[in-house]
Amino acid sequence: MAYRCAVLGCGGRSGPHMQAYKDLDNMRLVAACDMDEKRLQNAGAKFGVPGLYTNLDDMLRTEKPDVLHIVTPPTIREGPIEQAGRAGVKGIIVEKPVALNGPQAATIAALAKQYGLKIAVNTQRRYASNCQAVRKILAENRIGDIVFVRGAARGNILSMGPHLLDLLQFFLNDLPPKTVWACAHGMNGYDYNHPAPAKVLARFVYPNGVTAYIEDADDAVCTPGEEGFWQNHRLDFWGSKGRAWYVQNHDCGYQAEGMATPVAEPTPWATEDLTGQREFTRAMGEWLADDRRPHGNRLDNSLQQFNMFMATMLSIHLRRPVEFPANVPADIVATVEKELKQ
Repeated sequence: MAYRCAVLGCGGRSGPHMQAYKDLDNMRLVAACDMDEKRLQNAGAKFGVPGLYTNLDDMLRTEKPDVLHIVTPPTIREGPIEQAGRAGVKGIIVEKPVALNGPQAATIAALAKQYGLKIAVNTQRRYASNCQAVRKILAENRIGDIVFVRGAARGNILSMGPHLLDLLQFFLNDLPPKTVWACAHGMNGYDYNHPAPAKVLARFVYPNGVTAYIEDADDAVCTPGEEGFWQNHRLDFWGSKGRAWYVQNHDCGYQAEGMATPVAEPTPWATEDLTGQREFTRAMGEWLADDRRPHGNRLDNSLQQFNMFMATMLSIHLRRPVEFPANVPADIVATVEKELKQ
């Protein structure tokens, strides 16, 4: 059986969502919705979407999709999720970040529970073949026990930050940290609906002894030769027997004791984005069909990462390390924003 799927929002990021269905046999794209008629028609023609709507309730009532993609700014989350839940949608794929603050995240979690929704957040890189290869290197202990991780991305902690945190957690088997320490400077992201600290350096210490330093800043050292912040994204691992790395749109690989030269392969984003999105989407269908095959980006995992972001904000405010999970005030985002603007 092929699940019926629909997309809300036909802006630029919706393209990979729609194109992913080209090679899927367990899911079928049947409809799209956008208030902008021209944008809607262009997307429908480009990706061969049969049902086109300017009203979400009309689409849900007529098409009865099993899965809804919510490809909207992060300020538009709870409303469409509740509409989908009332209409009997089973699964939701929502763009990152999952939320902008703690109360919004709590509302989304409550809606998922109320309507029995399976929600996956679209930090799709863990399904890209290069990232799968790096995880295999680490899982097979080719560089020994991981001791230290350095991650960096340009763009703020809510734009590229969710992708960086998701890959960090993927490579570390989704183990929660035990402490978080962070510092920050300035605010940005208002022009693209991702307001957050402009420069953040965070340290996560894990129960197994791994220490990870993560930097989100417009001048972070990331992908050699890349100017745009979307392509500047990397993670480096140092182990007891060697090192491994993933650098977006550059290369990934490892070098261990006894190896004269590293083993590496290119990481072309043009293909990795599409294959990662396709396999991410396929995984939603597999999860709907079998509870024993949960999605890697399911809401539980994404909320753990979001809570790491919230703990980061609390540490910035308190100017000291905090234990994880942290008891974070509901207004912490607004508090830190005010402090960083002074």
